[in-house]
Amino acid sequence: MTWDVAGIWELAGRAIGPDGSELYRWEAQVTMRADLSVTLQTRGERLSRSHSYAERLRALPDGRWKLTYGYEMEPDSGAPEGYEFFGMSQLTFAADLQSAQGNSCNWNGTRYVVMELALTRAS
Repeated sequence: MTWDVAGIWELAGRAIGPDGSELYRWEAQVTMRADLSVTLQTRGERLSRSHSYAERLRALPDGRWKLTYGYEMEPDSGAPEGYEFFGMSQLTFAADLQSAQGNSCNWNGTRYVVMELALTRAS
């Protein structure tokens, strides 16, 4: 199977504390493009939008795919004034390219946030 994940994805995220406990849940819409770039727009109380850079894709021996990328917040994303972040994500796509699981961590200037990610293809 060839790599084709361009389109819209639904994301369910969980922020994880240092002891492994859940801090909060969040949702987002993810747009992936054929050039591997990723845009993530959160929904609900925690509004922000981020864009990827330095994307790396590799095929795994079992037919899955791993995408690793850096990202940074878009300044006019609806987040509170003065709030910024940047981070790294890793997503492992199922062989059928309909879902992905992964992790992400970011730095917002005062603390690190570690997250678990679950994506399902919407279109």
